[in-house]
Amino acid sequence: MKLRHNMIRFIVREKLLVALFILFLAFLIYDHGIVERIPKYVNMDALIVIFALLVISRSIHVSGLTNRIAVKILSRTRGSPYTTLFYMVLITYLLAPLIMNDGTIFVMVPLVIAVAELSGHEEALLVSLVTISANLASIILPIGNPQDIVIWTYYGISLSEYVSASLPLYFLSLCLLIFYVAFLSRKLIIKELPILPRIRLDRRLALASVVSLITIIITAQLRNPLIGLIITLTLILLSRPRTLLEVDYPLLAVFLLMFIDFSEMPHLLGIQSLISMMSPIQIYGVSLVLSQSISNVPATIALIRHTIYWKPLFAGVNIGGVGFLPGSMANIIALRLSRMKTRDYHRYALPFFVVLALLGLLLVYIGLYG
Repeated sequence: MKLRHNMIRFIVREKLLVALFILFLAFLIYDHGIVERIPKYVNMDALIVIFALLVISRSIHVSGLTNRIAVKILSRTRGSPYTTLFYMVLITYLLAPLIMNDGTIFVMVPLVIAVAELSGHEEALLVSLVTISANLASIILPIGNPQDIVIWTYYGISLSEYVSASLPLYFLSLCLLIFYVAFLSRKLIIKELPILPRIRLDRRLALASVVSLITIIITAQLRNPLIGLIITLTLILLSRPRTLLEVDYPLLAVFLLMFIDFSEMPHLLGIQSLISMMSPIQIYGVSLVLSQSISNVPATIALIRHTIYWKPLFAGVNIGGVGFLPGSMANIIALRLSRMKTRDYHRYALPFFVVLALLGLLLVYIGLYG
């Protein structure tokens, strides 16, 4: 009875993991050849980076660093809803191009949760806006998103060409987001800020966490994240070994199954032969819809070998990262790290996505992403 109760609790708590596993079993029954394709589907470097970031995110939070920063932010903003939201978005926009959208989520969501707990502001709103910001701010540099790294390297685009192409969408999304922040901040209640607590900081663990974060970023850029993971595990073990027992390992399994399931979908759909005949607007639309369905990285991989139009592909997969939850791995991470419900994220993300998708279509139509 107890085993059955624990299994039910696990299924309820890990709905996404269970759904992905069932989908994998369905693929396996339909085509046993998926087993041979798994090594090609699974990006081990990405999994290593994700594991390292899971460890670092937990150690940063346990050290008290996120709460210490949250107190400083709220002291500066005095609890003002608009200023608090703006600070969160601004910090995200500064971080995301440098440490990728996923890495930014690992750092920012625990900070946002701390800010929400101390200020009483709605956590779902803060997390949703930070997640949207991370997905869009990271497009300005090709190292900001996995899908942009793929596009940048596959088409052999120069850094200057990439940045100049990304600027219209970057500034358009930033302006739209500032307007959205101003609009949504009216939902937050302006109230007197409570007396902020003094946060105890574990300096040794905080230093180990920051050094680990910098290390994994550098080693990931050098295409050797395993060294970064080894250094991270060593530093955390020397500082606070219990942290490794508190890591969200089911989330790591979610990413493993996402790599397999979402890479298998395009293979089964057999849409590759049609892609080469598509116009820029059609590429934009397909990449947008496919990103919303199977996530923007697999969508990029499915389309990239069959079209010469990299700019509408770039616009579609990046805008497609916002909106429905599967659009970007960053969305999955944000939901997992927070107490936010899927419907709460969609309540804030979908209206923004619809407007940005229409504006992106306009950019393609007038030739900026043709």
